[in-house]
Amino acid sequence: MHPHQTTHAAGAAAGSAASSRQAGTAQGIALMAIMAMPTLALAALVPGLPQLFQQFSAVPNVQLLVPMIITVPSLCVALFSGFMGAIADRWGRRRLLLVSLFAFALLGLAPMLFDSLLLIVASRVIVGLAEAAILTVGNALMGDYFEGEQRQKWLGYQNMFAPLIGSAILLSGGFLAGMHWRYPFLLYLSGFAVFALAFFVCAEPRRAAPGAARPAATPFPWRVSLLVCGVTILFALVFFVQAVQHGRIFADMGVASPERISVLATVASLGTVLGGYLFKRFAGMSVTMWMAVVLVFYAVSYLGVAWAPNLFTGLPLDALGQVGGGLMLPVLVTWALHHYGFEHRGRGMGLWGGAFFLGQFLSPPLLTLIGGFGFTFLGSVAVVGALCAAAALAITVTHLKAK
Repeated sequence: MHPHQTTHAAGAAAGSAASSRQAGTAQGIALMAIMAMPTLALAALVPGLPQLFQQFSAVPNVQLLVPMIITVPSLCVALFSGFMGAIADRWGRRRLLLVSLFAFALLGLAPMLFDSLLLIVASRVIVGLAEAAILTVGNALMGDYFEGEQRQKWLGYQNMFAPLIGSAILLSGGFLAGMHWRYPFLLYLSGFAVFALAFFVCAEPRRAAPGAARPAATPFPWRVSLLVCGVTILFALVFFVQAVQHGRIFADMGVASPERISVLATVASLGTVLGGYLFKRFAGMSVTMWMAVVLVFYAVSYLGVAWAPNLFTGLPLDALGQVGGGLMLPVLVTWALHHYGFEHRGRGMGLWGGAFFLGQFLSPPLLTLIGGFGFTFLGSVAVVGALCAAAALAITVTHLKAK
């Protein structure tokens, strides 16, 4: 789902090649590869969790520590993305990106050598810090390199291919986990290939003003950031209802087999590809109206799965939520980038990334809170859908009045 240039003349000369006018297909492909890296921290290891539990069954607190191998990187993204963005604004996008990609790949491979569960979890903290920087810089560079319809095009491509890349990583992780519990970590070798691609393709972008290798001339827009982060958290709460609870949604629709749930979730995720395509295809549509469209997709999906009489009806309704998810990320990134100029884009997109991942941790408690009023799980999902419908209506009416 992310972000200055040194005072040395040599560094400035080497790093100013890629402005928004000069960036092209190579930079777009590189950013797609860069933004796919954090998927590795999750999808590569999920199929191997049973093997990890078995391997470290004698370790105290294994039920807590093994899941942390997957969850710790996401927590680091939520906590440290803003800090990484500030470093990117001060130190330079390219430099932080290259250091982070190298650390991500190297520490991602570290469990190949570690026999201690605590050491593995500790290495995942460094992976998470690197992931926070990668997401932040990747999103900022999308704003630095591309503008307008070109930016929307590449964000659309990114979200079209993301589920396909995620599925490939998931399948590869499962295959490797079947051979040995360590082998899924070998997928981090791809990080070195992405590092090489970024090294040759991703130059330091030019600053908005010439000779600006200095601290920001204007104060950071904290009030704007509060708005951006607040709205992002609200959308993320909706997004992660499905992203985190997808298995339970299908289970409550009567699917008992984990294998079948996995297949159904993969089929439904094709909706994400359609969402990315729609964003790219209708690039001239305002971001405000896209926000309303995203909420409509989620409203129909969440209300629909709650009252679907059978799986045959529920699956396509569930897929509509995936279409909304395929739209949500490029819409929110485009909207957030609009609020930050070059000198604050790193920190701004870092805060955005942290806010979005904070929604991952707040979404399950939200459903629990709604359930406390007597709703079933799917009933709680329906309540979120009703809130999405109300918000979509409010956004649409406000937008039309403003015109």
